[in-house]
Amino acid sequence: MTESIDQATYGSSFEASLSGRSLILAQITADVAEAAVVSTSVVAGVILLMLLVIQTGRTGDPVRGIKRGFVAWLPLMAVVAWVFGIMGYTGFQLNSQTVTIGALTLGLGVDYAIHIATRLEEEAEHDPLAGPEVWVSRAVSTTGRAMGAAAITTAGGFSVLNLSSLVPLQLFGQAFVVAIALALISSLFVLTPLYAKLLEGEIA
Repeated sequence: MTESIDQATYGSSFEASLSGRSLILAQITADVAEAAVVSTSVVAGVILLMLLVIQTGRTGDPVRGIKRGFVAWLPLMAVVAWVFGIMGYTGFQLNSQTVTIGALTLGLGVDYAIHIATRLEEEAEHDPLAGPEVWVSRAVSTTGRAMGAAAITTAGGFSVLNLSSLVPLQLFGQAFVVAIALALISSLFVLTPLYAKLLEGEIA
């Protein structure tokens, strides 16, 4: 298009190029989106590797360690998909603050995942014949309650950002409160049945 403008209007001695606020904003948006993908992917990879190493070290069995680590990791990726999906559906814009929401969600979620997974392992070792339903019930009623209290206090702290006069900080606070809630829900209602079933299979 710019070549046609050059030739038709100014001849060969001039060159037309796109400019203006819209072009700058489009470039910034593209850069922010790319940064979000890169940061989230890197953190996801590091967390997966960490979970595999931790679980392999705990079990002393590479196969069991890989299975446990991967099962604990999958719900974290579901949370990231939920968060970005909700942000897109509700019209949240990625900016210099919210660009890190994926990585922060993973960092928070892995903490919840390790806590509840460890509790399930303890229940399975203590009472292997009780079954997944009992293990999950006990884990959620004990460790799950503590995680819920921690999530409420963390969400309360970040909700204060809504009082900021800067809109990007307000959006970041709102997005992270949603991420905290989803990370907790995923750990308690997605990870627990999957992990308990895995433990049952190992015992059997």
